[in-house]
Amino acid sequence: MNIAIVDDDKNQRDHLTYKVKLWARDRGQTCAVTEFSSAEAFTFEFAENNDIDILLLDIEMPGMNGVELARKLRADGEELQIIFITGYYDFISDGYDVSALHYLMKPVADSKLFEVLDRALDRCERSVKRIKVSFDRETKLIPVSDIMYLEA
Repeated sequence: MNIAIVDDDKNQRDHLTYKVKLWARDRGQTCAVTEFSSAEAFTFEFAENNDIDILLLDIEMPGMNGVELARKLRADGEELQIIFITGYYDFISDGYDVSALHYLMKPVADSKLFEVLDRALDRCERSVKRIKVSFDRETKLIPVSDIMYLEA
C-alpha cells in the first residue's frame, strides 16, 4: 500500500504521516507514506512513479491547489483513492466532481481518518489488478485483464 500526503504545512504532513502509520500498524497493513509540500512536487514524482494507492490531499495550497490536482489526475485516467483533508468547506462540491472518496475537515479526528482509510483500503483491494510496465523511459500501470502475453 502506497500512500501520498500532499499539504503545504509540514506540521500537518508530519501529523498525518504519524496517524497513517498508526492506522497501518493497527491493521497489520504494510504501508509506505510519501510526503509532498505541493501539488507540483507530487505531479512531478507521480509522472515518474505512479504507484500511489491513496492520496491524502490538502486543497488550499500555493500554486496548483488540491482540486486542480485531483481534476488533472482524473483527466489522466488515474483511479487512486483521493481523500481531501482541508480546513475549508468551500470546496466540498468539487470533491464530488473528481470522485473523491471523502472530504475530511481539519483537525481530523483519528476515528474518522481511520474509518475513511479502511474504506480506501477496501476499494483498493477490490479494484482492478494492475502491473507496472516501464518502456521508453515511461512507466504505466496496465490492467492484468488487458494483457494477452508478455515478452521480455
